[in-house]
Amino acid sequence: MNSNTKFRSLDAGTDPFSDAQERTLSETVRPIADAYDELIGDRDRSTWRWLDAVEPEFRLSCVDDEYGRRVRDAKILATMFITVVDDVAERHGDRATLEELLLVPFDSQPADPTRAGVDATYVRFQQELWDALLTCYAASPRADEFANLFRFDVRQALQSVDYSALLAQYPGLASERELRTYDVYNMMLFPFADIDLANAPAFDRRALATVRDVVAHSQRMARIGNWIATWERELAEGDYSSGVVIRALETGVVSHDALRAIRSDPSDEAVDPVVERIREADIEAEFVDQWRREYDAATAYCDRIDAVDVRDYLEGFEPIFRSQLARRPSR
Repeated sequence: MNSNTKFRSLDAGTDPFSDAQERTLSETVRPIADAYDELIGDRDRSTWRWLDAVEPEFRLSCVDDEYGRRVRDAKILATMFITVVDDVAERHGDRATLEELLLVPFDSQPADPTRAGVDATYVRFQQELWDALLTCYAASPRADEFANLFRFDVRQALQSVDYSALLAQYPGLASERELRTYDVYNMMLFPFADIDLANAPAFDRRALATVRDVVAHSQRMARIGNWIATWERELAEGDYSSGVVIRALETGVVSHDALRAIRSDPSDEAVDPVVERIREADIEAEFVDQWRREYDAATAYCDRIDAVDVRDYLEGFEPIFRSQLARRPSR
């Protein structure tokens, strides 16, 4: 099915996952979520519950059904992991702590929670979270086979957060080209795919490159939905790294001066005029069109491989995108 009949406007109707907040997290995830609430608390549980609800939609079809709960838990823990790093970078602007968090998954230079200027609570929690994620991942039947790829893809996600943090340090750095190069990896679709493949005993590795081409399109689709859903909230927090805002900047809809004013004082007086200009320019609608183009490009792979049902995977992003659009601030 071609996507040209879908999402002709930003009105996606009701959220297909509106009941996600009624979900109960698994026994694997719940203790980590409890520790997060107690020690970190930057987000409520809506993020983890939403992912718990939507995860089967973008699970590769090659995953063995008996491993479905493990796959879901690992992806929730991975999402919590990247969210902690992202919030330290963008919400708190804590460079010293960020530098230690970027080291957590790698043994070559262990993270040091005692380093001067570092928030030890975040680093220690993240170390425990990473251990829990690895324990969950390691139980997968093909964990060793895809372990190096998994760590490589986690490294790309961490680099995307580091890039976002640099935007705050160098306001003139932001460009849509570099967002597409680095920022999209924040969505974690490649590590998620690695988790799937580690739990797919029958997957033929000869199809790996093609699967990753499809994931690259889906990752851009997921990022577009996230940009549309979150840019207003992030702007009100002084964060203007969203693709929606960067396109507004590059096309002259908003100015560097206006964004710098928001960074220094994200008050309603500074934020509201910028939000209105971006809304009036229909930039969000341009990104909906871009989502459709990514979807259509990915469908070209549907008949190229048998190891994964590409169409089923892509169609899973449709309700997710509808949910992202429905979660935009009310207007």
